[in-house]
Amino acid sequence: MTSIDSVSAIGSILNRSIANVAGNIGCYCKDPVSDFTRNRLLPADKLMKFIIQMQAKSTRSELSDYFTDSTVPSASAFCQQRAKLDPGAMARVFQSFSYALPQKESFHGYRVLACDGSDINIPYNPSDTETFVEQDGMKGYNQLHLNALYDVSTGIYSDAMIDTKRKTHESGALMEMLENHCPHGKEIVTADRGYETYELLAYMMEHYIKFAIRIKDIESNGILSGLDLPDKEFDITIKRTFTRKQTKEIKENRKKYVFMPANVQFRYLDYEHEYYEMKLRVVRFKITEDTYECLITNLGKKKFPPERLKELYHLRWNEEGSFRKLKYTVGTIYFHSRKQESIRQEIYAGLILYNFTQALINEVPIGDSEGTKYSYVAEFTAAVTNARKYFNQLITSGHLVESIKKFLVPVRPGRSYQRNIRAQSTKMFLYRAA
Repeated sequence: MTSIDSVSAIGSILNRSIANVAGNIGCYCKDPVSDFTRNRLLPADKLMKFIIQMQAKSTRSELSDYFTDSTVPSASAFCQQRAKLDPGAMARVFQSFSYALPQKESFHGYRVLACDGSDINIPYNPSDTETFVEQDGMKGYNQLHLNALYDVSTGIYSDAMIDTKRKTHESGALMEMLENHCPHGKEIVTADRGYETYELLAYMMEHYIKFAIRIKDIESNGILSGLDLPDKEFDITIKRTFTRKQTKEIKENRKKYVFMPANVQFRYLDYEHEYYEMKLRVVRFKITEDTYECLITNLGKKKFPPERLKELYHLRWNEEGSFRKLKYTVGTIYFHSRKQESIRQEIYAGLILYNFTQALINEVPIGDSEGTKYSYVAEFTAAVTNARKYFNQLITSGHLVESIKKFLVPVRPGRSYQRNIRAQSTKMFLYRAA
């Protein structure tokens, strides 16, 4: 199959995903009896396509760009139509499209899935109590939280869930995404310290899911606290027994037993199962002269020695870069509504466009970099622009392939910069491109 045929196949997958949801739109609208039943300028399929390709412009400019003939819907008509559409429609398109994309197992025979979360600032709306966060003596702000499962080999989001800032529970979101995803045994899940929970570890072991998760160091209040471990590099196996009982033996042997209070969820303890045993491998390795990192895993020592685990965990950082592209290149900080449901539509639309662009890039061979100082990859910003044009049928698949090949950037390994963490805000409606 040529790259042009592969690109056309990716476009067909997305169009089929949209058509399948539009064909069952009664499951994804507010009133199945009347919504999307009349002939409108924005039927369900065209409405979803329009939301997916939206940019950072005002709503009126977006409509004028998309509809090239004289029949341009008004901004009011668009708002009324999108109000009928449940955010689950865009979520279903995203999942259907993502699951159908090509996959590959590239890390020693495994596919690596990184899980992480990112806060998304949305327009200021103190009446939305689910997303509003109060600050002492300050104005406050509104946020949603995106949990995403990311394939580090293909650069594609395998699954995603949107949570409110107040109800953020990352480990629970990961378990739900794994339930949807149905891993087939040749995958490894990696995650950061926010996912350090016994229930998540037990869930993955019970479902034979391979994992390597960063946990808090030995001096903290995390899983390794109270185990009397050496303050140096190590690769050991720990055994813990979980229970809700409070006998004298349990109280006197905290290195063996972990007491789970009744208000802490742990699905593997009930009236029939008073004890639950878990055996886990913990690897501690030095990253600077006086700092360490710890990973907890169920990967074998022979195939995954500490150096390989370090390499595996480092792959997780690719997801951090993807969040930047999703927010600032695709444009999921430029919303066209203050309503939470409409914002959720646009976040899923941004995820769809991101995956569409990355899937197209993956199907275009860049060529040999022999004789050059660096290897080269497709420049994502230009690719997004051309992916939108291709999705809107403004350019052919052949034109798209040539455009992706034309705009390249060098890969410079080993570069690192100090993270400049500062508060970010959403881009308000008055400050949009024409």
